[in-house]
Order: sequence, then C-alpha cells, then structure tokens
Amino acid sequence: MKKVLFVNGCIRGRESRTLRLAQRLVSHIPDAEIEVLLLPALHLTPYGAEEITERDALSAVGAFDAPFFALANQFKTADAVVLACPFRDMGVPSMVRTYLERLCVTGLTFHYGNDNYPVGDCRFQRFVYVTTRGGIVDNNDPVLTDHASAYLLSICKLLSQGRFDTLAAEGLDIVGNDAEALLCAAEAEADRISQHFWD
Repeated sequence: MKKVLFVNGCIRGRESRTLRLAQRLVSHIPDAEIEVLLLPALHLTPYGAEEITERDALSAVGAFDAPFFALANQFKTADAVVLACPFRDMGVPSMVRTYLERLCVTGLTFHYGNDNYPVGDCRFQRFVYVTTRGGIVDNNDPVLTDHASAYLLSICKLLSQGRFDTLAAEGLDIVGNDAEALLCAAEAEADRISQHFWD
C-alpha cells in the first residue's frame, strides 16, 4: 500500500468547497494509506532569523533527522501528495507558502548536481493541487493568471520528478453560475483522476 500525504490547507473546515472536492479525490485513490496533515492546526509562522540560523546549522552537520525537519521528512517519504487549499489573491494562502518554505531543504529534499542544477530527492510520483476559485483564471491575461499552479509546479519539479496536476472548480462566485453543478463536474474529474492515480 502506498502513502498519500493529504495536506489540508482549508481553513473553513466542513464549509470549505475545496475540502469537499479534495476529499472526493482522496477517498477514491486505490491502494493508498492516507496521512492527513491539517495545516491550520500547526499555526506556522514564516522563518525568522533564528529559524534560518538553526536550519543552516543543522544542515551543515547533516542533522536532517532533527525535529526541525519533521515536515520535510514527512513530505519526502510520501508516494504521492494531495495539497488542498483555496485559490487566494491569484496564488496560494500564506499558510501554504509558509509550509512549503519548510519543505525546500538543500541536502534533504533536493540537492545540486554537478551541473549546478537542482535535483529532487523526494520520492512522490504524483502531486495533485486541489482548489476552488470564485472567479476564473486565464494565463493570457496578467490580471487573471493562475500563479498558484505555476508556483506549485515549480516546487514539485524542484523536489521530485513526479507528475503535477491541478484539479479545480472555478467560477463558483460568478453571479448566474450554478456553483453546485460546477462542483459536481469537478468531482467527476476527481473520480477520473483517482481511477488512474498510479498510472
């Protein structure tokens, strides 16, 4: 059985449309042991000078099994990652960005090769970003660009050679749209993704 790390970045709990969509996907992934990480409960704060000094000191001596790197080690050993968070201000919520900051550890989750190019050291073969959007995105329009997917794709490729996908329901807050129908269509796509999740 494979380990799927479900990173729940949905602060609205049961009222979250993103969580509803993500749970639909996660509940149908075959041959999977789901490990849930509830980001709001961690109360993460951005790194300050002290945390950076500690990180660098531990990294310098290769002490990557230290509790400081617990989140990075958890992430590194997952066979797949599902990250669920709402689309906010054309990107990801600050809580998610703060979490990702703890995952990018030189010498643990990635290293630099002989050509000075980063090489991922995480084993996940799939990363799915699940989100809901009140409006729509259009990467041909700088006002509507989906910076979240582009950013998470970069993180994915920095840390692994795993496949990256975005599963989204959008246009949910546009007057005249049937939000429930849009969510149901996205749930159908979640079912399709889960059926061939490990392919």
